Amino acid sequence: MKKRSNFFIRRLHSLVGLIPVGIFLCVHLLLNSTALAGPNFYANVTIAGMRGIPFIIIAELLLIAIPIIFHAAYGIYIVYMAKNNVLRYTYARNWMFYLQRITAIITTIFVIFHVLTLRIFTDGVSDTLVSFVYVLQNPLGLFLYCVCVVAAIFHFSNGLFTLLITWGIIQGPRVQKIFTYITMAIFVFLSILSIIILVAIANYRIIF
Repeated sequence: MKKRSNFFIRRLHSLVGLIPVGIFLCVHLLLNSTALAGPNFYANVTIAGMRGIPFIIIAELLLIAIPIIFHAAYGIYIVYMAKNNVLRYTYARNWMFYLQRITAIITTIFVIFHVLTLRIFTDGVSDTLVSFVYVLQNPLGLFLYCVCVVAAIFHFSNGLFTLLITWGIIQGPRVQKIFTYITMAIFVFLSILSIIILVAIANYRIIF
């Protein structure tokens, strides 16, 4: 019974990592790409638009917060229980296994910080934008944000590959190799996009 319970929880954990958490990550990056249009558009259209969605707090709680908390909490448990073979076996998938656990911890800490500073402890659109720009215009803040966002994207991309194997969608070494390239291409593309967005916001001219 315990093995069956762990089986279903692991399956649910991997599925939640894609739906809705992974989808939210991609949509969030897509919306934040409007920052390339300038601070006025980003603040008045994107940030104001997201905050103005009816019942947004309930939607964020049910569709984003609770799934993320579950995925993060069980993910930390997996990290604690995992046996890393990276120092003994240097195969690429062992390194991916190891990095998946490391990025899980980085992403969890980052999401908590990101939500606290830009959603809970800010009041209004202008306050959110000013707080974000203030952090990113500090070289250390920009560097840490880039590292954390890239870590989150790696966790999603590599997790997508793991999900496809776990659910039996891709089988055989040839197909798995192809999807390794596909998921890593997703990782590189989203990482470059996110860094471009962060640098663009860091270059906003805002009077604090």
